[in-house]
Amino acid sequence: MPHTSDACHHTHPLSQLSWRRHARQAPDATACWLATPGQPLTALSRADLMARVDAWQQWLDRQPASQPGARWVLFQSTTLGACVQLLAVWERGMLAVLPGDDRPETLARLREISAGQLPTTTVDGWPQQADQSGNPPSKSHIVPTAHVPLAPDQLALELCTSGSTGEPLRIAKRFDQLDAELAIHQQLWPLADTANGQVSLSQVSHQHIYGLLTALLRPLCTGVPFLSEACHYPEQLSAAISQLASQGYRCQVISSPAQLARLPQITTAEAGQVLRVFSSGAPLPEAAARHAEISLHAPIIEIYGSTETGGIAQRRQRDGAEWSPLPCVELRFSDEGQENISSQEAPTPASSLWLRSPFLDMPTEWWPQADRAEVCEQKYQDGQQRFRLLGRSDRLVKLAGKRISLSAVERCLNEQSDVLEIRCLPMPTREHRLGAVIVMAPDALPHDHNTRRALIAHLRRALMPAFERIALPRYWRFVTRLPLNAQGKFTSEAIARLFADLDDHRLPRWLGERSSGPEQLTLEAEVPDSLIYLEGHFAQQPLVPGVVMLKWARDLGKRLHLDGQQVDEARFIRLERIKFSSLLLPGMRFTLDATLTHDSHGLRIDFRLASSAGLHASGRLRYSVSGASPLSESSFRQSPTSLSSQPPAHSQEAS
Repeated sequence: MPHTSDACHHTHPLSQLSWRRHARQAPDATACWLATPGQPLTALSRADLMARVDAWQQWLDRQPASQPGARWVLFQSTTLGACVQLLAVWERGMLAVLPGDDRPETLARLREISAGQLPTTTVDGWPQQADQSGNPPSKSHIVPTAHVPLAPDQLALELCTSGSTGEPLRIAKRFDQLDAELAIHQQLWPLADTANGQVSLSQVSHQHIYGLLTALLRPLCTGVPFLSEACHYPEQLSAAISQLASQGYRCQVISSPAQLARLPQITTAEAGQVLRVFSSGAPLPEAAARHAEISLHAPIIEIYGSTETGGIAQRRQRDGAEWSPLPCVELRFSDEGQENISSQEAPTPASSLWLRSPFLDMPTEWWPQADRAEVCEQKYQDGQQRFRLLGRSDRLVKLAGKRISLSAVERCLNEQSDVLEIRCLPMPTREHRLGAVIVMAPDALPHDHNTRRALIAHLRRALMPAFERIALPRYWRFVTRLPLNAQGKFTSEAIARLFADLDDHRLPRWLGERSSGPEQLTLEAEVPDSLIYLEGHFAQQPLVPGVVMLKWARDLGKRLHLDGQQVDEARFIRLERIKFSSLLLPGMRFTLDATLTHDSHGLRIDFRLASSAGLHASGRLRYSVSGASPLSESSFRQSPTSLSSQPPAHSQEAS
């Protein structure tokens, strides 16, 4: 499927330092909009952005390990912080290593093979060093120095990804590979720094190839302003669109299926202020794509690709579910390696997908994909041949000597009423057994022990005619949405949380979370029958002790932030307005809401634990903000079972 374009003969905005050219041409033009919690957005000029890049180059010059070709680990929470450090590293002829997460073991492993890790920037992008007055360096103290010339075939960065096998991989990218993809995006979806006023807003991480290209490098090379940090919460996105619209800007939004699936209703003032929305990481459900287009009055464009391959194809579901290859990307479909897995499965006719692309390390060679696809027979007006994706060809597992197609199990369960989406997976700690994570509408979810057992029995009966018993999932999790990360991926971390209660009997059964901001979090969970705190409470009717509900509220509250502050357990003061309103029993599904607020007495966590049966517990945990309390957390250090030997009364209150 050859597909050529003038964009295949692209320029080199990265290796030609296009950001420096933009700054020379219009130094006072806005390069970035600074987002500060509770404050209006403020403009950062191109000259100011370059001053920060120069400050980081001076920081690098003082490091003994800095030399051309050195590798620096770069993980920044803000887009602005990543921008100034990445440009400084490149302009010094060095290589950036971008971890996919900031877990200590991840960063430690990468530091061992690098010159070091770049420290965290200030909120507005400066190095953390301050002058004698306590202020960050000013432009007058920054001395611009010569930049190392960058060659198109030079390595630019390494991206860290789990790959299709789950093993950590480092994927190297040259400047010409990145330039080629940026050129294709500019051809298909133009951005311009002209009077029409465009801004790039992101809801995804710049530590991954999709966010890096679309949310950071694309606006930077085009001279279009970007927001200093990602809008992780719908409320942040709505506020940013409103503020920028009031100044005459239209926004290009970089999003993901996880974000777009929970997009709130947009106000009339914001509708029409969005130029376009990109989504990548996983196919966007058709209902979510339709809702987002109606809400934002903007096209929702999905990009199919991977860290290894770069972009492969794109689609807009309003025009159909089929994918169109990107310009310069050649595709072919081969039956090589296909086989009938089981006589019980009627496999969908499909071919393996292969591609050849300038975004690849070896652009003239064919690269196999793990995805299966079929070519659409229909002829389209634009002359392109399109294709449908039919799932991954590597989703085969061997259980007790039997080869099982996870895709076939999922297809069967998807045919059941009330099942909206499903992921079937082998259990890492339960050999020869499968787990199933099933998305259902809220009114179809099981809310107690009996309805859950009945639903599982129904689903197992649906599988029995087509599958051997070993292929029937043993462990079931029923959720309102798949817990996807910012890139729309169903990660190993999410899977571990969903099934963590199997190995740690102190935990509730985690079923997902939602949040309206860093100061608020809602946990969805169930009470497992194996919960250790049920022992001794009580023989005739096991129940969750009240102090365990308090512990769960405290654990959730410790993860909240308010203007950069978190609660400190050493500063716990007291419990306030504690009420245990009804019994929480094994098998019950519940929500636990926690909100962090600040008042004249310090920080407090307000919580509420409820289920379909009503309210079970509510109250407040009070913390001081300075000085340790003599009451500290002694009440939480005791064994939960020893603190509650009686069932909670229906109206107990403590203050």
